Amino acid sequence: MFGINYGGKLGLGDATKKLELPGPVLNQNLSTEAVGVVQLAAGEVHSAALTHSNRILTWAANDEGTLGRDTIVESKKTPIDATSDNGEEDDDDDDDEVELNLKEATPLPVDSSHVPEDGTVFTQLVTTDSATFALTNKGLVYSWGTFRDNNGTARFSPKSTIQRAPALIPDLKDVVKLVAGAQHVSAPISNDTVFSWGIYHSFSIRKTGHLYAWGSNNFGQTGVFQSAGQSDAVISYPTPVPSLEKGSGIVSVTGGKDHSLVVTEQGQCLVWGRIDNNALDIIGQDIPTSDIIFDTYNKPRILKVPTPISSVDGKVVFTAAGTDHSFAIIQDGRAYSWGFNAQRQVGHRNEEEDEVELPTQLKNRHVSGKMLVSVAAGGQFSIFLRLHEPQAKGPSNQHQDRIYPALRNYHRQESYSERDRRDNYRGPFLTQIASMA
Repeated sequence: MFGINYGGKLGLGDATKKLELPGPVLNQNLSTEAVGVVQLAAGEVHSAALTHSNRILTWAANDEGTLGRDTIVESKKTPIDATSDNGEEDDDDDDDEVELNLKEATPLPVDSSHVPEDGTVFTQLVTTDSATFALTNKGLVYSWGTFRDNNGTARFSPKSTIQRAPALIPDLKDVVKLVAGAQHVSAPISNDTVFSWGIYHSFSIRKTGHLYAWGSNNFGQTGVFQSAGQSDAVISYPTPVPSLEKGSGIVSVTGGKDHSLVVTEQGQCLVWGRIDNNALDIIGQDIPTSDIIFDTYNKPRILKVPTPISSVDGKVVFTAAGTDHSFAIIQDGRAYSWGFNAQRQVGHRNEEEDEVELPTQLKNRHVSGKMLVSVAAGGQFSIFLRLHEPQAKGPSNQHQDRIYPALRNYHRQESYSERDRRDNYRGPFLTQIASMA
């Protein structure tokens, strides 16, 4: 975990008094022995983790019910001599004492009293900016928190403003997967129908590997040229991404607020969208001017055409995007990150620059030489999941079989598009659908 820790965003409880951690730190509150995390999800100001024992742990801001549990308690200051570990040398000169609500700053289980005890197994978590959703093995969806529209108005459902405990979403059944953006969710079901609600942009991948997109397009983030760059640009219905129509073999897609990334069957990572936030890795690349939209000052503003990143040494198997930063994990488990880094959400210790322009490998004692399998990127922080390294007499590692199936397939060097559609999806149309910030 790394980035901003205000309000306990990193889930470290009282283990540190630092407001910001520039490099990866191992969270002992989520240790394999005590918890055993199999999937992570990060929102704008909160996070959630699914454990091998079927618990859902949440932490950070709970003002809008995002944690699904009671966190009312008197504030407690972390001890002035609290330990800290940023993976590098400690700088104590600017360590201020931090006030924390430890019920928010510590990963704790959601209120399960509203979920049937018999037979309910959670298989996936997703988070929006201010809500959390949990999918069960029976295709049902539970949720808590709220949504906010462009005017800041909060609404969870037609009948409620904020939902503070897990609630079953009525009439939503046979869901095979969930994907969430900043303020919206998509849910494909087994008969090829996709339910969606909220705002911003989304993608779907057909079994053929063709990519479809719809939603906000003010920075060309859908990859569809139509109206790209206009302040009110919208793609109203699922539309093929023209640059990826012919045999691109797309196996995964993700994106941030104004940019998007895909991974192909060949392990290539392609990016497009907003250029000036440095979330794309196109610095120094010889890109045709016809692929770029320039602003009124003739500066590159938008990359219209999906373009391969050039600074990653290996086959990309997993990508993630925060608001304005990106991650790529390659086949041997190494991770690269780039983009906006003012709160060190990219994980690189650079005091002079607020942006990391090119994909740079993450290195410190918590991640170097480890098998990283997943990353969840929030607005100002990021969280990695790595495989546990069992000791000779250590605890059983069998719960790692629950790690999100697509990740296992990637790291076993299997074809995601073939294996995943065979084992993990009941519908013949979609192999993945992704919604963006």
